[in-house]
Amino acid sequence: MADFATMFPSIILASGSIARKKLLQSEGVEVTVCPTNCDESHDDTDPAAVVLMLAKRKMQAYLASHAMGEKPVLSCDTLISFDGELIGKPIDKTHANAQLSRFSGNSHTVYSGWALYYQNKLYSGTAETTVVFKQLDEEMIESYLENGEWKGAAGSYRLQETGRSLIESIIGDEDTIIGLPLSQISEILAEPLSK
Repeated sequence: MADFATMFPSIILASGSIARKKLLQSEGVEVTVCPTNCDESHDDTDPAAVVLMLAKRKMQAYLASHAMGEKPVLSCDTLISFDGELIGKPIDKTHANAQLSRFSGNSHTVYSGWALYYQNKLYSGTAETTVVFKQLDEEMIESYLENGEWKGAAGSYRLQETGRSLIESIIGDEDTIIGLPLSQISEILAEPLSK
């Protein structure tokens, strides 16, 4: 696999996600955060199509309001599909409790879409990973919600923090759950960038 930091030692992240920023920094990438705060409403029900569309929409919003320099720009979106329903960020703590209660003892699929603008070209893709939750009781859920990690997190949990304690197993790439499938991006970009 191509090394992401070697290809992109410095990048503009068109996202306010602290988790995505930390993931990139952990790979040795210098990150400039510039969220777009664009409209994330949609009518689609296909999770892969939705996250790709929203990642591209965020990229268009960034490109419309910024002059392009040398640095590549990366935008992303993440959603969860559970029982045929798309699950996004919770509205409040009660909503977060309901999301985690539904996940208890069940599996769901996390979809992450991404768009990368580099050297006047747009690259994009989607990845998915299955997450199996432990059987949770109300006390476990309330204890987890007290730490506030649920705020701004699709499905009300963060894998890279104490949310990992809620999970039984993961089938696929963990970076997809964090919202940034770096291995897939590296593989897709390695070939055209090496020409």
